[in-house]
Amino acid sequence: MPLLTRVVGTPLTIDIGAGTVAGLAPLLADRRISSGGHVAVVVGPGLGEEIAATLQLENAEIRHTEGGGVEEATKLARELREGFYDALVGIGGGRTIDLAKYAASLSGLPMVAVATSLAHDGIASPVASLEDHGRKGSYGVQMPIAVMVDLDYVRRSDPALRRGGVGDVISNLSAIAGDSISLRVRPM
Repeated sequence: MPLLTRVVGTPLTIDIGAGTVAGLAPLLADRRISSGGHVAVVVGPGLGEEIAATLQLENAEIRHTEGGGVEEATKLARELREGFYDALVGIGGGRTIDLAKYAASLSGLPMVAVATSLAHDGIASPVASLEDHGRKGSYGVQMPIAVMVDLDYVRRSDPALRRGGVGDVISNLSAIAGDSISLRVRPM
């Protein structure tokens, strides 16, 4: 078997647990992603904005997103290329993280994904699902260099999103196994 078919890409760091967002600044410096904190931070509505307010990144520029489409991501990438940034941090749910992955890929920046919802099975994937002129499409992007999931924020997310995340995990496990799994998920 050729070597390339046995390679599995993963982010350099995956940090899942309570209080992980507090470790974002040290992660950026320790992993040499951005020792000076010159990062753009894209936040979605809801918990993303709350998390951004708690970050202790001196040179970070916070940007807000609502839509998560190709047009908005392309505009963000253009603005990122015009500025001076070491990395892009995406904080939020699936649309926000996918927008950040796409914009980071277009601008050539490493991207850190900070998930606030489990109902997004592509947190660390090299694919972004974005709307373009009313149609949803999948776009190849660079994988995030680091992924953080703060369970304190995930616990506060909508229960339907938590159940959706459990469903994503189960569907992925069943796809890998190739077997039919019978399972009942109770509300959290």
